[in-house]
Amino acid sequence: MAKPKLTYLDVKGFGEGIRLTLYVGKIDFIDHRVSYEGVKELNDQGKLPYGQVPILEVDGEIFSQSVAILRWAGRRAGLYPTETMQQLRCDSIEEALTDIKKLFPPVWYGSILGRNPITKGPMVPIPEPMRDEVLKGLNETVLPARFAQLERALKKSGGPYFCGEDMMSCDISFYVMGSGLLSDNYAEGVKASVLDDCPLLTALIERVDNHPRVKEWNEAHDHQPLPKKRKT
Repeated sequence: MAKPKLTYLDVKGFGEGIRLTLYVGKIDFIDHRVSYEGVKELNDQGKLPYGQVPILEVDGEIFSQSVAILRWAGRRAGLYPTETMQQLRCDSIEEALTDIKKLFPPVWYGSILGRNPITKGPMVPIPEPMRDEVLKGLNETVLPARFAQLERALKKSGGPYFCGEDMMSCDISFYVMGSGLLSDNYAEGVKASVLDDCPLLTALIERVDNHPRVKEWNEAHDHQPLPKKRKT
């Protein structure tokens, strides 16, 4: 198989979990980072199957959708369960994370429907007072409730990871989101306190952060360290 090429913006976003999974699994890949203008050029050239990045080029084909690519990366890297029930657990966590990501477009783009798939501009912009209401709802109710669900799932697994004793791609995927939230750089206005009542999740973030390959990747790239003092 030719060296796979992963194309994404030069941010963490939906691509970092894939990058980390491949790197932790020692899969040699091309980490191709593009600007928003570069994304538009790729779209105009018909190279974005669903009009967005990340995309994966492998064996002459282009594939899209971040979760599908992450699952492929997990299999290649040995970071996706081989047992059916564990696969279901891993996929359930990933789907829960997808549900959480769907809550952020009003914060990321200042619009209800995120980006216009054609013009890439904000779709149904929201006024500033409504954005404040959105942030209040996310910080005080919605995100704490969602992460409490993941906390229970992690506890039920027996830990220390979502699928038990071994780190999988879903743990890395959560790590990208969780570490971003704890470092206050995942979504402007969303507070690290949304994880205050989730000691198992914060411990999981630290555990992944301390993995030798993750540390090596972070040291080589722009990485904001986790805060030293957090509620546990």
